Amino acid sequence: MTRPVAQSGKKMAACQRPIIACAGLALLCAFATLCSHRSLAQQSLPLSTNVLTAQEQRGKAIFRRGVSPSGREIIAVMGEIDVPASTLTCAGCHGERGEGKTEGGVTAGQLTWDHLTKPYGHIHQSGRKHGPFNELSFIRAVANGLDPAGNPLLVAMPRYRMTQEEVVDLIAYVKRIATDRDPGVTERAIIIGSVLPAHGPLAETGAAMRNVLMAYFDDVNNRGGIYNRKIELRIVESRAAAVETAAAAAELAAREQVFAFVGGLNAGADKELAALAAEREIPFIGPGTLLPSTGTPINRQVFYLLSGVREQAAALVNFAASRPELMKMRAAIVADRGELTQAAASTAEEQAKKIGWNKVDRYSYQADGFNAAQLVRKLQLAATDVVFFFGHSGDEAAFIKEIAATGWTPHVFLLGALVGRGLVGAISQEFNDKLYLAYPTVPEDITPGGMTEFRVLHEKYKFALSHPASQLAAFAAAKVFIEALKRAGQNITREKLIAALESLYDFETGVSPRLTFGPNRRVGASGAYIVGIDAGKKQFVAMGRWVEANP
Repeated sequence: MTRPVAQSGKKMAACQRPIIACAGLALLCAFATLCSHRSLAQQSLPLSTNVLTAQEQRGKAIFRRGVSPSGREIIAVMGEIDVPASTLTCAGCHGERGEGKTEGGVTAGQLTWDHLTKPYGHIHQSGRKHGPFNELSFIRAVANGLDPAGNPLLVAMPRYRMTQEEVVDLIAYVKRIATDRDPGVTERAIIIGSVLPAHGPLAETGAAMRNVLMAYFDDVNNRGGIYNRKIELRIVESRAAAVETAAAAAELAAREQVFAFVGGLNAGADKELAALAAEREIPFIGPGTLLPSTGTPINRQVFYLLSGVREQAAALVNFAASRPELMKMRAAIVADRGELTQAAASTAEEQAKKIGWNKVDRYSYQADGFNAAQLVRKLQLAATDVVFFFGHSGDEAAFIKEIAATGWTPHVFLLGALVGRGLVGAISQEFNDKLYLAYPTVPEDITPGGMTEFRVLHEKYKFALSHPASQLAAFAAAKVFIEALKRAGQNITREKLIAALESLYDFETGVSPRLTFGPNRRVGASGAYIVGIDAGKKQFVAMGRWVEANP
C-alpha cells in the first residue's frame, strides 16, 4: 500500500506537522482528508498472505520499536515528561502480537483490530465503558489519551507525537497484527537460508562452506534440535550480478518462508543483500564479506562476525597513532580506485581526522596503471614518513621494492586481505619494526576446544577440508545462530532473535575472536590484529595486539 498523497501544498504541510495532545478536531479532519481517496481497510492485503506491505512494515517499526522509518524521532509523553518513543513502545506494554499484558498491576489491553472494533464496545475492570474504536478514535487515543466515549485512558498510557503519515502506517499494521507471524517457524522446524557461490572462481569456497553448514545443523538436529525444532537449511546460489544475487535470495525467502540467513558469502552483493535484509526484515547472521554495511541508521537485521576493510583500516590508524612520534609525521593514504580500497582509504582518512592526525595526504591511482617509482618520488618530495597503502594485490610488493631501491624507509601499514603472496619476499632488513599488517583474525583465535569441536564434526561427517578460513567462518556463524536461538527461547520470533544476538558479549566461538554485539554494534569483532614482519626470517611476527576500530 502506498502512502496517501496530499493534493495541495497546504495539505502536504499539514501531513508533516506533529500530532500533539491539543490537536482536536483539526487533527481528525486532516486524518480523514489523508485517507479520503482510499480507506485503510481497502488498502490492506488479504489476511491470508504472510507478506507485509511497505506501509505495514513501516507501521510495524513504529509499533515494535517506536521509531519512524523517516528517521524522525517519535516522542512519547508521560504526564509532563517527554521521552523517546523507543523507550515506551506499543509492543513493550501491549505485547509483540498486540495480545495485551499485565505488569506491575497495570493491564495494557489487547490491541488487535478485531478486538478494538468489537461492535458491542468495551467494559474495563475500572468500570470505564465505551463503544468500538475506528480509525479516528484510535488516533485520538494515541495522541490525546481519550477512548471513543471521550473518557481519559489510564495515566500509564503515554500520548504520542506522530505525523499523520506515521499514524496511518501504525493503523495499517494494527489491522494486520493478528495475522502477522514471522515466516519459517513451525512447531517442528526452523527454516534458514544461506547465500553461497556454486560457479565461478569462488565455487570451491562456496562448496566448502556449504559442507560445514550442512554438517553442523545436521549434528544439531541429531541431538534433538533447538527446543524440539529441527533446523532446515536451504541454499541459494549467488549470481554473477549483485542485483541478481539479492533477487535470488528474496525469491528463496518468499518461496521457502526463510526465517533467517546464516553464514554464506556475499561475493560483492553486500549492499544489495543488506538492503534486502532491511526491507524484508530478515536477519542475516555472519555473512562473509570484506565490506560490511554499517552505515547510519544502523541496519538492525545484519550481524557480521569479523571486521571488513573499513574497520581494519581504522584499527591500523589507531595502532599507528598509539606511537606518539608517528602522529607528528606527515602521513599519506594511498589506494587504487577500486571499491574496497577506496572504502578503506576513506575510513582511514576519517579516523585520522577524528584522532587529530593533522598532516595526512591522500593519493589515488588506477589499478591497471600503477607506477611505483612515480609514487615513491611524489611521497619523498612531500616529506612523507608514514604510508597507509591500500592497493591492488601485488602493488604493495612493487611499492616496497621501489622504496628499498631509493634507501627511503617510511613506516608502512597494509591490510592483510589485500596483499599478494610476494610481499614477504620483497621485504628488506630496513623494514623491521616499520611495516605492519592488519588481519581480522589470527591462528591464535582457534582455541583447543574450538579446534576439537570442529575436528569431531569433520570426523563424523567426512566433509573435505579446504579453504579453512572460510570453513571456520561458516562454523562460527552457525554457532552464533544456535546460541542466539537458545537465548531467544521457545517462542522464537525475529525480534527475539535480534535481541538475543544483541545480548552476546565476549562470546567465544572457539574459532574466531570473541564477539560482542549490541543495539548500536553490528560487527562482532570490530577491529584487527596488527602483525609485523621479520625480514631476516621472511615470516610474519604476531604482535599479540588487538586494536579496536572505535575504541
